[in-house]
Amino acid sequence: MQVPSESFSVSAEGSNGAHRLFLTGWLDASAVPELFHAVVQARPRDVILDIDGLDFIDGAGWLGVISCEQRVARWGGRLRIDRGIRKILELAPSTS
Repeated sequence: MQVPSESFSVSAEGSNGAHRLFLTGWLDASAVPELFHAVVQARPRDVILDIDGLDFIDGAGWLGVISCEQRVARWGGRLRIDRGIRKILELAPSTS
């Protein structure tokens, strides 16, 4: 049974013909179904994930993002991560 994430939320807005999703909180396995649902609502438009509000993302979260990208590609759209590189580096575990 999948339990909804209490520490993750998605808000959406239209943006230049794309569907922009603002992700906040923790993107982990329990949050992936909510992300999938939000992405499916965008069909058939492109999807932009704004991850600036994320505090945490784990491997299951990244697999969810990859799966979303594949879904969007199947309907002929594109998925982009906005403000991604800086935030990805912030969320990466430190090796020092």
